[in-house]
Order: sequence, then C-alpha cells, then structure tokens
Amino acid sequence: MNAEPWGTPERHGKLDQRQQATDRFRTGNVSLNSLWTYYFGIGGDADELVLDAYLNGLLVLAPGQMELVDTAFRELTSDGWTEPGGQQGRGIVRKDND
Repeated sequence: MNAEPWGTPERHGKLDQRQQATDRFRTGNVSLNSLWTYYFGIGGDADELVLDAYLNGLLVLAPGQMELVDTAFRELTSDGWTEPGGQQGRGIVRKDND
C-alpha cells in the first residue's frame, strides 16, 4: 500500500482520467459512501475525504489508486447492482477488445 494515496502533479493523461471519474460521479447513481466502501474493500488507500476531493477535481490520486476508483465505478454500475435506497445503478458501456 502507498504511504500517501494522492499523487504527484498530473500529466495530461491523468487529468483525463480524473475528469472521467468526476463526470461519472456527478452523473451517476453511486453515492460517495458506497463508492468509497467498495474502493477501500478492493485495496484503495485513500480515505473518504480524499476520495471526495479527487471526485470534485481538487486532488490527484496516485495512478494505481485512480485505477481502483475506475474499477469500483465499473463494478458498482454493472448490471444488477442497486444503490441503497432502491435506485438502480447506471450501466457504463464497456468496449470489448475482441
């Protein structure tokens, strides 16, 4: 695990990944608490406050942590997942590499 989950100053590609996460969070049906719980459960190091700052464009996470956030979004919004309170999670279109 990383000593600090936030990253160094961003490069062009990292900004795009953060912006995609921000857009997914703002338009999706996944609560911050649900996302953080899942992210932490699959090995994420950032606390909920750091994740909130990242999703609002205020902080950059380390590359591996950004990948875990992306994985958490993909898995939480896949078919059949329901947000607590009964709202159906939105599916994210995946492109197959076939």
